[in-house]
Formats: sequence, structure tokens, C-alpha cells
Amino acid sequence: MDVAIVEHQADAHAGLIADWAGERGLETGVVRVHAGDPWPDADAVGRAVVLGSDQSVLERPPWLEGELDWLRRLDGAARAVLGVCFGAQALSAALGGTVAKAMRPEIGWFQIDGSQPVGGTWFQWHSDAFTAPPGARELGRNASGLQSYRLRRHLAIQFHPEVTPAIVDGWISVGGRELAEQALDADEIRARTDREAARAREAAYALFDAWAAG
Repeated sequence: MDVAIVEHQADAHAGLIADWAGERGLETGVVRVHAGDPWPDADAVGRAVVLGSDQSVLERPPWLEGELDWLRRLDGAARAVLGVCFGAQALSAALGGTVAKAMRPEIGWFQIDGSQPVGGTWFQWHSDAFTAPPGARELGRNASGLQSYRLRRHLAIQFHPEVTPAIVDGWISVGGRELAEQALDADEIRARTDREAARAREAAYALFDAWAAG
């Protein structure tokens, strides 16, 4: 397959990444970790996207070691990985970086300082943070810390370029306690997401194209 998409839970699916891959004529296959799917052979994968999860690398879920081993095999086979939020943290953990609790959770739309296509306003929903593995090049950060790095052919991003209004609405529907703890207004996040949708889609496609070209 051209792109293996690692999905940790059904409500954190590929969204705009799947749309982009379809429009670019790329064959995708979904590895549903939550359903116990096996890890494909690294040589059978052109590149991989590792999506988010409401679990934490710090919690060491039972499937994590298999995922980290698979990421190392992809790296050894020179297969490009796009790590998104949890996926970026897993990539760091696999390749020599670290993961820790973030200074503060980031939920909603946040500015990332960096060059294009990483710099800009992106949707976030996370409470952990990562450091880059040795040899990585920092691409973006904000007041909360590192937000993106490039290592060899891999791109790690703390934010969620794949989200659509429907995905965000689904996360809000199950994330009420987190929103309340951070004194965040669900309706404001929904409205901002609707306003950002067209611009964010264009920015996401530019980011995916840049990763695919690397």
C-alpha cells in the first residue's frame, strides 16, 4: 500500500489525510489498533501516518511496544512517517526522544511559530509533550514548547491537521470534562472550527504534500 494509516480509536480517524490521499491517487490501508489489526511488513508500506489517541505514551498501553517496534522498523527501511499528536509522541519515544506531561493542555486553535507549511494556526487537543530525537531539526514551537520536527523522512506534529468540523464535534461530545477543567466553551470551539475549516483544509493539504515530497 502507498500509505498505512494507524488508527488508535474509531473517533480519531484520518479525516483530511484520507481525503488528500484519495485526491492524490494514493492507495491507503488502515491499521486499526483498537481492533487488534496486525502490523504490516515495513517493506509492504510506502509511508505511514500514525494518528492520535486519548491514551498516553506515558500510560504504556499494552499495544504500545508493538507500535514502537514497528516505527523503528519503518525507520530502518527508510519509510517516511507522519506522526500526529500521539503519533508524534510515539515517534519520539521510538527514536530516542522523550515524552512528558505538557506544561498545560492545549485544546482548540493555536498559533504555531515556524516556517511553512508548519507555521500557522492549527487545531490541538493534547496534554502530553515531546522532545525531538537526536539529529532532528525543529520546525515549529509556541509558548507551550516544541510543536514539530523533521527527522530524516519523518515529520512529527503535535497538532491535528486532519480534523474536520465533524471530527472536532465528536471529540467535544466525549470531552466535556476536559473542556470544563480548562474553562473552555464548546460552542466557541465549534464556531471557530467552522470558520477555520476552508483555510485549514488548504493548509493541511500543503503540509501533507510537503511530507510526501520529503
